Amino acid sequence: MAILGEDMTFGLFFLNSVAPWKTDAEELRDGLEQIKVADQLGFHSAWIAEHNARAYGVVSSTSVYLSAAAAQTSTIMLGSAVSRLPLHHPLQLAEDMALVDVISDGRLYLGVGKGYDALEFDAYNIDFDERHEKYLESLEILTAALKNKRVTYSGKFYNIKDIPVYPRPIQPSGPPIFVMVSGNDESMVNAAKQGHSFVLGGITNEDTNHKIELYKKTALEAGQSEEQVSKTIARSGKLLFCYVADTTEQAQEEYRQGLEWYMSVRDSRPTFGVVKRESHLDYDHFLKSGNALIGSPEKVIKDIQRYKEETGLNNIILWMNIGGQPQKQVLKSMELFAEKVLPHFTEKSSIIAK
Repeated sequence: MAILGEDMTFGLFFLNSVAPWKTDAEELRDGLEQIKVADQLGFHSAWIAEHNARAYGVVSSTSVYLSAAAAQTSTIMLGSAVSRLPLHHPLQLAEDMALVDVISDGRLYLGVGKGYDALEFDAYNIDFDERHEKYLESLEILTAALKNKRVTYSGKFYNIKDIPVYPRPIQPSGPPIFVMVSGNDESMVNAAKQGHSFVLGGITNEDTNHKIELYKKTALEAGQSEEQVSKTIARSGKLLFCYVADTTEQAQEEYRQGLEWYMSVRDSRPTFGVVKRESHLDYDHFLKSGNALIGSPEKVIKDIQRYKEETGLNNIILWMNIGGQPQKQVLKSMELFAEKVLPHFTEKSSIIAK
C-alpha cells in the first residue's frame, strides 16, 4: 500500500479515568499538565474523550476542557474524541467549538460520534434508540454552522430558521471534522461521502487497509478530487495503546495496573480490538496485539515501523495514560517517546497542513 506522506505525526488520547488511587481533580489537572508538556515536547495533537456518569471518563464537556488546554498551549492541535452529537444541541455545540477555535487560534480538530453507552443517555433523559438519526441531523447542522454565518434547517429533531452563528471560527471553513470509526464500514462510507477525516480504533491492520481503500473509493465516486481525498486521509489516523520506559520489561510492568483497572470498569466494552466483550484481560495477549506499542524506545520504533508498513497511515494517537497512571510515569514515557522515538519518524520535518 502506498505511503500517504513522508513524516509521521503523533498525538495523545485522554480519557481522564478516575482510578481508586486518584481524585477527579488530580486526574483532570494531571491531564492538563500532560497536554502542556506534550505541546513543549512537539507532539502533534491532544484528543479529549467525553463521558458522563462513568468513572472511566469524567470530562463531561470536551469544549470546556479543550478551552483550558488551549489557554496553556501554543502549537499542539486540540481535538474532541469525541463530542457525542445526540447529547448536545448542534447549534450550541457549534458555538462552543467555534469559541475553542478562537481561543486556540485555529488549532481545533472536531471529532464526532453518536455515543454508545445507554446509561449516559439515560442520565440526561435522552432516547438512546434515536441516537443514530439524531446524530445524522446534528452533524449536518454542525457542519453548516461552522462553515456559514447563518443556519436554516428543518428535520425530525431540529428546526432552525435563519439563525446567525457567533463567534466565527478562526479556520476559514471551520475546524476539520473527524469521524470515529471502529468495526462498522457504514461510518467510513458516510465520512468519505461528507469529506470528513477519520480516526480508527478497535480494528486490525488488515481491516484498517480495507477501510482506507473503501474511503478512497467512496470519496472519489462522490466527486471529490484526488487532492482533497489525499488531504483528508493524511490528516486521519489510528488510536493505539502506547507506553515507553527504559526497558520493555519496565514498560510492560508499569502500564499493567492502570490498564487492568480500566478494563475492570469499562462496562464490558470491546476495546481497540484486543479485548472482546464479556472476556477477561489476558495481558500477554494484549502485549502481542498489533494495537499495543508497549516497550523500550527501540521496541516501540520497530512496532511503529511495522504499523506504517502494514497500513500506510502516518498518524497515530497514543493512549499513554490509561486508567490513571502515576503522573511521573506518564510524563517520563512522553519524554522518552519525544526524545528517542519521535525523531526517528520526523527527520524530514514536513508538516501536515491543518
